[in-house]
Amino acid sequence: MINVLYVVSTLKKCGPTNQLSYIIKYLDKTKFSPIVLTLSPEPNVGSMKSYFEGDLGIKVCTLGLPRVKGLFFASAALNKFIKVNAIDLIHSQGIRADSLLSKRSLSIPWVMTSRNYPYDDYPMKFGKVKGSIMAFSHTRAMRKCNNVVACSKTIASELSFHNISATPIQNGVDLGGKLNKASINYESLDRPVFITVGSLIPRKNMEFIVNAFNEFAINNKGSLLVLGDGPNMDNLKSIGKKSSIYFEGNVDNVAGYLALSDYFISASLSEGLPNTVLEALASGLPSLLSDIPSHEEIASECPLSCHIFNLMDGSGSLSKKLENISDIFSNEAVDEAKDIAKSIFSASAMSLSYQKLYKILLH
Repeated sequence: MINVLYVVSTLKKCGPTNQLSYIIKYLDKTKFSPIVLTLSPEPNVGSMKSYFEGDLGIKVCTLGLPRVKGLFFASAALNKFIKVNAIDLIHSQGIRADSLLSKRSLSIPWVMTSRNYPYDDYPMKFGKVKGSIMAFSHTRAMRKCNNVVACSKTIASELSFHNISATPIQNGVDLGGKLNKASINYESLDRPVFITVGSLIPRKNMEFIVNAFNEFAINNKGSLLVLGDGPNMDNLKSIGKKSSIYFEGNVDNVAGYLALSDYFISASLSEGLPNTVLEALASGLPSLLSDIPSHEEIASECPLSCHIFNLMDGSGSLSKKLENISDIFSNEAVDEAKDIAKSIFSASAMSLSYQKLYKILLH
């Protein structure tokens, strides 16, 4: 049995944690014994720890160190944990876990998954100065790992400009989850129903979508569902006052809302390989996507069910596409979306790719 240790900051519910759960869910448990180690205590709300322990039946341990204490005590605690649990291979994700492991001299294989392009993501999230310092620190840690995996071909290409050789293993979507109904009244929605999903932060560019829908709704019927929460919520509500825009906040049953929608929209400024788009395709939703490389990577696999729009053309251009949506997507779009999600972007296929990598490194 191969003991694999997954090191992360916490199991906070987010895209990277979902992807980690998919890797572990579809591991061949006759060959691999997974353990998850978190560096810090779990958040009071929004943790997936109970899912990992209960539904997946995985042992979850924690060093329980706040960020400041972690600077002084995490290395020694990690070394002890590796030895006591006879770990054969380590897999990390996230800047804290990656940076910690980059400072260790390891005698066992270490895999690191990059789930973003730091020089895009961090400055947008933390500000230009702090974000740039974090991006420099994270890419420096990556260069110390011999087995970097990128969650998309796009990220692998971008990392190459920083002398980081990354193997692309594309994110996957779990096709075997339970479908819980959305709490919204289906009968009250004007068709077509557009949906967008993501944190309400500048990088997700939700204001662009709301402005486009406002213009569309002047002369057209339809509904817009906005799933997610964040610092931009109040501003979005102030500009999205149309009765046909529904701000649902964070929900546990995204798939239920996707199931009652007709089309998906993302105007993101930067992504790794977005879970939300993959989930929308798996639900059979034709998708309007902004012209960023990761969206174009997905669209190259499913040209009938994805349509790229140019952010530089402004929200008015997207509004026109909403008006002409039935002309943009053919009748084959729904079937292609489901087929591509199943054949190329499935969680089980992603996990299998990681397992193949583990075996190569251990033999």
